[in-house]
Amino acid sequence: MFGRLTLPDHGPVFLNKGATRSELDLRKMEALRSVVPDDRREDLERDIRLARAGVAGERKIVFELANSHYPLVFMHDLCLEHEGTRVQIDFLVVTPYHALVIECKNLVGDIEIDSSGSFVRTFGRGRQRRREGVYSPVAQNRRHVELLKAIRMSNSGRIKRLAQRFVLDEYYRSVIVLANEKTLLSADAAPKEVREQVIRADQLVEFIRRLDAGRSRKDFVESFGEMETRAANWLSLNAPQKDDLAERYGILPAARQAKTAEVGVPICPLCGAPMVERVARYGKRKGKRFWGCSTYRQTRCKGIINIDE
Repeated sequence: MFGRLTLPDHGPVFLNKGATRSELDLRKMEALRSVVPDDRREDLERDIRLARAGVAGERKIVFELANSHYPLVFMHDLCLEHEGTRVQIDFLVVTPYHALVIECKNLVGDIEIDSSGSFVRTFGRGRQRRREGVYSPVAQNRRHVELLKAIRMSNSGRIKRLAQRFVLDEYYRSVIVLANEKTLLSADAAPKEVREQVIRADQLVEFIRRLDAGRSRKDFVESFGEMETRAANWLSLNAPQKDDLAERYGILPAARQAKTAEVGVPICPLCGAPMVERVARYGKRKGKRFWGCSTYRQTRCKGIINIDE
């Protein structure tokens, strides 16, 4: 099936392993449970449920890509900004022939895409089943793709930009991955350009292989070194935006008062409480000083700031 495909002899490489912003935010929200005001507790619990679903979906995509046995370089949780527009990309995958911009959706319920390209979700059981519109992830991800192309063309002259446009339209592709294995996708009535970019997580590797096979011209193929360089260049532009979760749930104002009262004492990054200086008794940093959350004994908040020595 892929006889014409010229591929580097290399397996997949995960460029920025480690906790994603979603995973870090989830840990912070769980730590905030003990200090959140009662009137914001319901909001916090809802956000925790959504964050858990998002993290679970992203982990499935990582598993599929890492076990693809295919020459690709991928990274997750990429934040890019250009000319005042900011986007957060779930996954960017560089293959020998393409760069795939993946939007991960771990939705509960079944998804239908109608003839206009609109997304409708059906969820619940029996008489409690409900239908509701879902903001189109295709439109959302289109903005991500366009930003990547704008960045690529930003340093080119007008004539070169015109020539680049066609090449970049072929090279950068949008993919919407539904990560919930229980979700049924009905897209027979959807426009072809929409239907072709919405897949399930277990179809992702085959999707990549087929997409590359459709563009298997030997003069276009990138070496694995070129793929790693291209991916590393994108990663160098990563600019995560800090989100003060404590302030979101009405916790930070009291912490600011505490910081004002005791200058030089940092604020816990998880719950916003003042921190106290401690010495590690176990692990790799045994004997080293660090700031720990002052509420640890009461709330088990694990906020830590290491003190470089």
